[in-house]
Amino acid sequence: MNSENKPALAAAAQAALGRLAKNCPGLKWATVATKDGAEVASHGVGADEKLSVMTGTMHALADGIVGEAELGTCHDIILAADRGRIVILGLRGAASELVLAAMTSPQTSLGLLLNCCNTASKEIGAMLEAQPA
Repeated sequence: MNSENKPALAAAAQAALGRLAKNCPGLKWATVATKDGAEVASHGVGADEKLSVMTGTMHALADGIVGEAELGTCHDIILAADRGRIVILGLRGAASELVLAAMTSPQTSLGLLLNCCNTASKEIGAMLEAQPA
């Protein structure tokens, strides 16, 4: 990822997270971070840099487990808790250095959350692919 693209990436990620919030009822927070935990953009109450670091680290750990199990690479992590759900998606293509994480209330369906997060990740990836190398 070119350092000149960082402001455009942050703006595109912030816009994608805004649309994610609009389209996913019950969304409490969402973040886009690098796999080493640097926050790119965030949305919602409670989204802070600690969550970015933790989601990047968790995805890296899960990717290591998946690799050791000879299953390829980790794409998605789903966490279900008493008071909500969190999904962590490893972005693909030009955005493969990034993760997107989102948390919803328990009333939000997992399918809706995954669909909305996949749409947001594709938007971010499309922006990066359109950027000159």
